[in-house]
Amino acid sequence: MLRLFDSHAHYDDERFEEEFEGGTRGALETVYNEGICGVLNVGANLDSSANSVRLAEQFSHVWAAVGVHPSDAQRLGMDRLNEAVDTIRTLAAQKKVVAVGEIGLDYHYDEIDKDCQAAYFAAQMELARELKLPVIIHTRDAMGDTLDLLARYPDVTGVMHSYSGSAEVARQLSDKGWYISFSGPVTYKNAAKVKEAAAIVPEDRILVETDSPYLPPVPYRGKMNYSGYMHYTLEAVAAIREKTPEDMAAITVANTCRLFGITL
Repeated sequence: MLRLFDSHAHYDDERFEEEFEGGTRGALETVYNEGICGVLNVGANLDSSANSVRLAEQFSHVWAAVGVHPSDAQRLGMDRLNEAVDTIRTLAAQKKVVAVGEIGLDYHYDEIDKDCQAAYFAAQMELARELKLPVIIHTRDAMGDTLDLLARYPDVTGVMHSYSGSAEVARQLSDKGWYISFSGPVTYKNAAKVKEAAAIVPEDRILVETDSPYLPPVPYRGKMNYSGYMHYTLEAVAAIREKTPEDMAAITVANTCRLFGITL
């Protein structure tokens, strides 16, 4: 049994209560028994950030990140920006909160308010700098603008979660101290760009995650994802990098703990 750390998951998602036997509690107890030594539960809005903190308080193998996802930033709107940042600041003071996130830009959908997304992104980067915490970055169809904004905060680093960009951008980011995390898509047949990136990220900058309940790896595409499936992602990354799964597991656990200041 591989000892793994799921560096990005959403066990507060309602799908776990609805679809996993035993609900969220059952899922987190199950993954611990399956060799998952740690889970970072990541907030996407104010409610899920608060729920992430509660889960971290309830389970010894769970830590929390708190933040507002770009799509949720649009739902809150500019009028609630200061309130949202103050709430995240308060939540981040809790003992097992280890990052601000997930934050960033998402231009995938039709109804996009770039100014609102950028305002929330910048405000939360400022907060991370103030609190001296790493950030968890979500970027989709917005890599150029994401990199431009990150360049304004050279003293803030963290992880590009569920990486889908090019190998060249991954190299540039890792050279600046960023970590790169890979999820289920690295197992997909048509994910050549992601596989190229997974091959070149420095050994001390690579993480693995599920983003559960989303992005399940092969052979579970179309099903609800959970940390028990993460070994498929880990094994795919190990094969790409010509490592044994055991060595790759040890590397990614160590990297996750270093980035987030976690002691197992």
